[in-house]
Amino acid sequence: MGTHLSAGCPRPAPADARRDAVREVLGVTDEPAVGTPDVRYGRSWSRHGVAGRELTWAAGDDGPDTAGWLLRPDHPGETTARPAVLLMHAHDGVKFYGKDKVADGPDGVPPGIRELRTRGYDGRAVATALVHAGFVVLVHDVFPWGSRRVPWPELPDRATAAGYAAFPPGPDTPGIRRRRYDAAAREHEHGLAKAAALTGTSLAGKVVAEDLRALHVLLTTDGVDPNRVAATGFSGGGARVAHLLACSTRLRAGVITAMMSTFADVADGRADDTTWLMITPGLPAVCDWPEIAACHAPRPLLVQFALDDSHFGRQGMRDSEAVLRRGYDGSEALTTQWFAGGHRFSAQMQVEAAEWLVRNA
Repeated sequence: MGTHLSAGCPRPAPADARRDAVREVLGVTDEPAVGTPDVRYGRSWSRHGVAGRELTWAAGDDGPDTAGWLLRPDHPGETTARPAVLLMHAHDGVKFYGKDKVADGPDGVPPGIRELRTRGYDGRAVATALVHAGFVVLVHDVFPWGSRRVPWPELPDRATAAGYAAFPPGPDTPGIRRRRYDAAAREHEHGLAKAAALTGTSLAGKVVAEDLRALHVLLTTDGVDPNRVAATGFSGGGARVAHLLACSTRLRAGVITAMMSTFADVADGRADDTTWLMITPGLPAVCDWPEIAACHAPRPLLVQFALDDSHFGRQGMRDSEAVLRRGYDGSEALTTQWFAGGHRFSAQMQVEAAEWLVRNA
């Protein structure tokens, strides 16, 4: 199947051929065939200048429906179509929640999310700033996070054992049960990746198929300019953006935060701490990780790096930046930014990303 260490791998290829090859590995051979699912609308709310609406749609498999939130500036009666952002939630080592990590829903901030945001997002809800910048924002859960997570009774014994090892039986509270679930889900991710490979797909392939359905929902939403839609994500969300940029030609711009290096760097002692969303069998034989994102050329792309990112080495990140620049052939459509600190989506990074999107989406 090829790896980054195999002779001729990653193999050089023209951008169109590379895009086709990435799509083939991920199982996305015909984007229009994905189609737009039937959307059901739930509660509406308004808070801090943000008007929200609950959405659900069939995920395209036998699992639970996808839940999403559509967020827009709270301007009742507005008729002008706005630019939009498909906001990808990250991995965060937390699968109990998905979209809640980066957006506030009708019930406010759920238990445990403030702590997660303090740790990884400077306490901010990423979606709120994007709405205040003038965007319509769609954030949705994907398998196996949030509404798309695997129910506890369906987890295999090895996963539940990991959960109980981390949080033994005792006086259970909702917080303990959430943490136990996430400990089990971290173990289960390996099994999900194995099962996907055995059925001819991958965890990343399954996720990008769901992200494509969500993109089509956003593109057909009233009040959205379909020619001004971008995607943005941090960490595992950034991995989702990279795949979506390769699998869709409908995005005007993309932002990838703290999720850019080379496959060689990840393989050099960092694979154990890297999500399966970035590790797909067969993909390193097609191209290196930054070349996946560079499929988006010549359209605008922002890549944000954290200097002390624990997930990647500095040299690997520098190498990936050089690969991106070659892929963009020196075009000003590519912007790279470097920030002090570790693997997080800091307030400064969020501000810079929002300002860049205003200029480019």
